[in-house]
Amino acid sequence: MVDYKDYYKVLGVSKDATQDDIKRAYRKLARKYHPDANPDNPSAEEKFKEIGEAHEVLKDPDKRKRYDMLGSNWKQYARAGTGWPGGGSRTYTYDFSGGGFNFGDLGGGFSDFFEMFFGRGADERFSSATSQFGGGAGTRTKQRRKSTWRTNAAYQKGRDIQSNLNITLREAYSGTRRSLRLQKDGKTRTVSLKIPKGIKNGGKIRISGEGDRSPAGGPNGDLYLIVNVASHKFFTRKGDDLYCDIPVTIKEALYGGKIDIPTFDGMVTVKLPARTQTGKNLRLKGKGMPKLKGSGYGNLYAKIKIVLPEKLTGEQKKHLEDFAKSYNENPRKNILV
Repeated sequence: MVDYKDYYKVLGVSKDATQDDIKRAYRKLARKYHPDANPDNPSAEEKFKEIGEAHEVLKDPDKRKRYDMLGSNWKQYARAGTGWPGGGSRTYTYDFSGGGFNFGDLGGGFSDFFEMFFGRGADERFSSATSQFGGGAGTRTKQRRKSTWRTNAAYQKGRDIQSNLNITLREAYSGTRRSLRLQKDGKTRTVSLKIPKGIKNGGKIRISGEGDRSPAGGPNGDLYLIVNVASHKFFTRKGDDLYCDIPVTIKEALYGGKIDIPTFDGMVTVKLPARTQTGKNLRLKGKGMPKLKGSGYGNLYAKIKIVLPEKLTGEQKKHLEDFAKSYNENPRKNILV
């Protein structure tokens, strides 16, 4: 026995909600859980399907009325297999035209509860019930089975396909667009694709309906683009944070001062504390990558790297030798193994 689906609870509306209330609730939740906005969250895709299923019923006054009639007696109608209150011999039809609803967005049909009362299999149950009454029922059964096959075929979505898309880290930072040439049935067309800022390496972008055609006249499959973010010569990305090495002179490390650090928004001047050691990280808050899910940016961590001079004058060498003679501290004295 399938579980009862409380479609009002799924959309977060009351049972006396208006059609406008239902529409607003659906749009809000659909934006939140859409697979394109949650490429790495499989549970969001299931939630999106559930939201679409609830909206498909409650947006239609006739389907909503039938759903409301089930109430606490839904199990007895499911067991009887005879459809809706009013008798098993009652003829009923379903409109699968969609009414603007994109079956492809659901990514693969409805729940068993939906199909039991609104979709696939309903015609078969009707045929089984009417065949008990005789008088031409066999012919009607055959016609119903043919109709059911056509209905089921509409759910046979075409195969999804995948392709790779290469972008730079800077493009991942600022977002970009790509013009893709798509070929189908010998015809080629160009599609403009928006790549959101903050997208990570391995992220997916779905283009609905651009996969293979359905073998039985159903919706097309989808095209999934796997994003490859190229390595950067200066920055290393970890999540939403960026890391880099900043070379400084011995003088800057000893006495401190202001240094410039590159970011994707341009140079940022920061204060380097006196006696800064090699390996110290300076944090630049909000100068990392934009967050794909939500607002704000990660941080930039600049690791200090003291650079020794390669060429010295005779006078400079003498100063260093005098300094070395007067500086006797051993930096390794506290190392324990």
